[in-house]
Amino acid sequence: MRWTVGAPAVLGLVMGSLLGVLLSPATGGAAGGREPVIVIPGLGGSEFTASSAFALSVDNGHGGTFNRNYGAGEKVWVNTFQILLPGDDDYLDALKLRSDGVTPVAPAVQASGVYWDAYGDLVDYLQRQGYVMGADLWLFPYDWRQDVELTARSLDTLITQALVAANGGQTDPAAWSIPRVNVVAHSLGGLVGRAYIADAVRAARVDQLITLGSPQFGSTKALKALLYGDQFGPWFLGIGLNPQEIKDLSQNMAAGMQLLPSRAYDQLYDNSDSTRLRPWVEDRDIDGDGSVLGVLGYDQTNELLQRLGKNELLLGKARKFHDALDPQVDGGLNGVRWSALIGYGSATLGQIREYTGLCLTWWWYQPCPKRDEIPIDGDGTVAVLSATMSDPWRNNVLSTDAELSYVEREHTALVKRDDGGDGPSLEWIGATLAHDSQAAAPNADAGLALPGGEELTIASAPPVTRAPANRLSGTWISALGPVRLQISDARGRITGRSRGSASQMVAIPDTSYDQLPEAEFAFVKQDIACTIDLLAEREGSVDLKVRVLGNGRVQRTAVYLGVALGSSGHARLSLRPGTGRAVSPAGWPRLEVDADGDGTFEGNVRASAVLDAVQSADTRAPDLAIDSPTRVRTGGGPVTVRWRAADQGAGLLRESAVIDPDSRPRTVTQGERVSLSSGQHRLLVVAMDRAGNARSQDVAFVVP
Repeated sequence: MRWTVGAPAVLGLVMGSLLGVLLSPATGGAAGGREPVIVIPGLGGSEFTASSAFALSVDNGHGGTFNRNYGAGEKVWVNTFQILLPGDDDYLDALKLRSDGVTPVAPAVQASGVYWDAYGDLVDYLQRQGYVMGADLWLFPYDWRQDVELTARSLDTLITQALVAANGGQTDPAAWSIPRVNVVAHSLGGLVGRAYIADAVRAARVDQLITLGSPQFGSTKALKALLYGDQFGPWFLGIGLNPQEIKDLSQNMAAGMQLLPSRAYDQLYDNSDSTRLRPWVEDRDIDGDGSVLGVLGYDQTNELLQRLGKNELLLGKARKFHDALDPQVDGGLNGVRWSALIGYGSATLGQIREYTGLCLTWWWYQPCPKRDEIPIDGDGTVAVLSATMSDPWRNNVLSTDAELSYVEREHTALVKRDDGGDGPSLEWIGATLAHDSQAAAPNADAGLALPGGEELTIASAPPVTRAPANRLSGTWISALGPVRLQISDARGRITGRSRGSASQMVAIPDTSYDQLPEAEFAFVKQDIACTIDLLAEREGSVDLKVRVLGNGRVQRTAVYLGVALGSSGHARLSLRPGTGRAVSPAGWPRLEVDADGDGTFEGNVRASAVLDAVQSADTRAPDLAIDSPTRVRTGGGPVTVRWRAADQGAGLLRESAVIDPDSRPRTVTQGERVSLSSGQHRLLVVAMDRAGNARSQDVAFVVP
């Protein structure tokens, strides 16, 4: 049975809350005898300041040395002015750690406070609920670079301070009437909170752990930061950070290693379908060991990271941390009530794929490296199942008695107000803290459980639900090649990057942007009319992939493969609402091409293929073998070229061959007889399937 509370009852609830605020003390002491609240921010959520003047001289991570003097009291993180300056963001080198993951290169740089631009809305909301800073509301700024377990231990001091204050200054725990605190933790802070209560003695000091978008089992975004760098979006500072600087900082960051996808993440995201992608795919030999491993499991990922020279000491510590914490009985909660708010509905990095494609030169196709990203459901930073520590859609739920609630919000918005008010996330936090044993902020789809199985529903309550009926939907656009990607809507708003600019724009509502080296990505959540512009940064070839997502899955992919652009070239695709429903290339618009960049679209390209859900998941390159000529050639006369190519996935799209590609290239066809001069020659054959996967074979031979 479900009870709906109408306007008079809602007014009563509101008046009760206001009365509690009015009766709470303005300063000092616990407000109404409530348990204190400890707020733990996430990665980057604590500021760093120079406690004394120092001179820094350190390897800048890109072939040089960074030298700078920092003044006492200087804000190092977040120093928006320094970050906005053009350049490599080497100013942030002061945040680096030594290879032990503990020793800072600049010991004078210390955590000094919570980053207010990120967490001010949350703190203000709690204060309006009657919580008083320094009485029953406490903030925990910490060194988010350091080992999570060490950070968790350091939380003990603040919790003791909060409990002493809540109990009128009484220092003897035996005399306390309020023996526990509530922890409200965002992002990495939730992992800190769970590490804290994994110890039974410490857990006895915590009543509720409330997590907001916390990557309990890690995040593919952390893997990306370690391997390629990441801008962490314009939503963090109003401008993205330099990806190479983030990569540089990540190499010795202990907490960053602990945010890598864990063994438990690998068990949930097992690559069984497009909603549960494993984080990394090696479909080309990126470490030079002569082998290609394909979809990487957890152990394979760690082994490959070590072969790529990543910090083996910190990787090992991160493995031990998660292998000890994640399998604990009841999730390691030790009787603490856990309420988790999980953001969903935003394109979240699920898989990074390194593979071989084909690039069109002005004469022939040749193999070239490609990098692609494929999204899964989450809050744009943390995948859903990592935040839930389980897979509710497969009834694979850990027996933690955890209260899981879902809200269609992006990662940083989980601690932010909405334009029209506090918004669903903050109100959910308030409802969770207000109820003794219930964690859901109820609405028409998810009521508050009452004794006897009844549910209480508040009319017009925020959109928080127990299980989202509709998961990630929208359009994911991949531009693979030396181009900048821009999306513009009918009002001229832009998401993406301009040619020659390092900064990114996200001006279209419900869109996002991401990048890898020579690959750029955009997500458009709504089915709107938009224009996709590809702006060349140098001469090269680009693949454009437009993936249509529905209910968390890739349902269809339109591909435009091997589009050659000059150094100032430009290509444009105009999408209308409903385009994504077209199942054949004829239903998709043609890609307009201005190859020389003179401002005139001199040609257009039809979609190479439109793939269904199964074909969209094809990552296997075609099978390819050269039959003739052989490496050992006898006799004279013309050379006959023959090869065999087949593809069992998306199907073959293109085959081509060239003789002597490195000197005097000559394209040849299947079965062609070719007269060649005496001497050494080479035949290169390439085959590509309709998904863009390619394979090449070559043979060197001698003509007598």
